Amino acid sequence: MDTIEQQAVVGSMSGKPTGLDKFTVQIVCPQCKGQLHSIPHALTCESCKSEFPFEGDYPDLIVGQRYNDDTPEDEIRGEDDGNRATAKRYWIPLFKELWGKRPGAPTVLSLGCGVGSDVDQLCAAGFRAVGIDNGKRAAAWTEQRNRPAFFRANGQYMPFEDETFDFVYCGCVFPHVGVQGMTYNVTEDYYKQRLALAKEMVRVVKKGGRIISCNPNRNFPFDIFHGHRGGKFTARRTPRSNPLLLSARDYERLFGDAGCRKFETLPVDNYWGFTGSSRTLKGTILTLPVRFIFWLVSRPQLQFMRASMFNPWLIMMMKK
Repeated sequence: MDTIEQQAVVGSMSGKPTGLDKFTVQIVCPQCKGQLHSIPHALTCESCKSEFPFEGDYPDLIVGQRYNDDTPEDEIRGEDDGNRATAKRYWIPLFKELWGKRPGAPTVLSLGCGVGSDVDQLCAAGFRAVGIDNGKRAAAWTEQRNRPAFFRANGQYMPFEDETFDFVYCGCVFPHVGVQGMTYNVTEDYYKQRLALAKEMVRVVKKGGRIISCNPNRNFPFDIFHGHRGGKFTARRTPRSNPLLLSARDYERLFGDAGCRKFETLPVDNYWGFTGSSRTLKGTILTLPVRFIFWLVSRPQLQFMRASMFNPWLIMMMKK
């Protein structure tokens, strides 16, 4: 595959210089999808006249809600290592398998990319990958090698044209949409907000493209992936009546309303490396049952178990 720089899609549709040629894919106004132009220290939309100032190397294209993700520095470093490992073990092999022997390199969007290390790994593997995030982890993008691959943007108002990407994926984004602050309680309009995000994901993916989303399985009795502090393991009870987390049926309803018609639960094995917990004997022992479950439900003949109460982590794929 060619490198991301060789595969870049930039500039205006008319061929005139726009000053946006530093970016990996063409971007448009996140509000009206009009053409953007460069002015000193900002981008401006020729249609709705909105201006989007630069913050360092990146224009602030966030429309709507921002995510207040205050995270300790040590956790950010752990996230960087973990996301990089997940990209190597899971996302890169998966996208290569789905892409098959088609020529060229697929265009991939990481929605809610956080520190961006997964995007960096995808770029290094030859994919035309970009990432968006509307939180504070964007400050870590300057540490990544492919800086033009990142955009400050809200997934409900994406700065991309229709059918830009072959694959769109996100990890545990939907449980943070339609939520009251940093709590575990959803808002009255949570479904409306999540549907707006799902529709945007469907809009920017190509016909026949795939959308992949994952989060703690709502059907599993406990959320064992959130709330850990100071190396202390936490298992928070997740009643099925609380729609904070999503089940396979939740995804089918949500993305069915957004325009998808094919759904599939994917294997879980190799998504989590448990790199932090494996540093101690106690952590290694505690994760052994979860590792076994992930291995078990990833067997093709046991696919029916992936959406069940026996699997703590759900990975869903939707086809447009």
